[in-house]
Amino acid sequence: MILLIVPAAASCGAWTRATTFWKCSRRIAWTAPGSTRGAGGSFASLKPRPSPRPRNGAPPPRVALRAAREADLARIAAIWNREVLCSDSTTDTEPRDPAAQREWFARHGERYPVVVVTVASDGAERDGDVVVAYGSLSPYRSKPAFARTVEDSVYVAGEHRGAGLGGLILAELIRRARALEHHSIVARITARNVASLRLHARHGFQPVGVERESAFKLGRWHDVAIMQRRLESR
Repeated sequence: MILLIVPAAASCGAWTRATTFWKCSRRIAWTAPGSTRGAGGSFASLKPRPSPRPRNGAPPPRVALRAAREADLARIAAIWNREVLCSDSTTDTEPRDPAAQREWFARHGERYPVVVVTVASDGAERDGDVVVAYGSLSPYRSKPAFARTVEDSVYVAGEHRGAGLGGLILAELIRRARALEHHSIVARITARNVASLRLHARHGFQPVGVERESAFKLGRWHDVAIMQRRLESR
């Protein structure tokens, strides 16, 4: 899952997979200021931090949080595909083309909502606002016994990190999950993704386990941390 991304115009597609991670990390400012992303993940040292403030003291742009619609899919795909190719914030390895993105959206439906955050571009009307973050709920497992447990995903465009947008998304996913009478939300997070671990801790998720070296991506093995929030807990 979560939280690191770059502008839609940038693309890793022309680069070979063997060098993608090095080139992305060199060319893109994708580690948030003060992050310990490269230090590995440890539940023992994980402490929630206060929600970040907008950078540089600039007045925040007009921000809207709403349900995703089909017109948002190109931007959602651009955000997600960059993560697939350039980071370990998702363990997926294949980008989505437009058809695959539409299929993904169709699978979500009422019980597994997708939400977006938009910000106003210069001179944009409301319908022209730009999607800069999105999140979704997905089935945790296909077996019927797991029907009321969901898994969350949250992604924020890199140039918009540090303004609390991931928190807006996650809080809305929790609200919607409770309204839909889901019982719990599970987050599976690569252990080096400290920003995502802290985000989930701030929103009441508890560590419940670690899958040791269960995912191989971008030339290395990754531990996957598992966090859970039971929705009876407020």
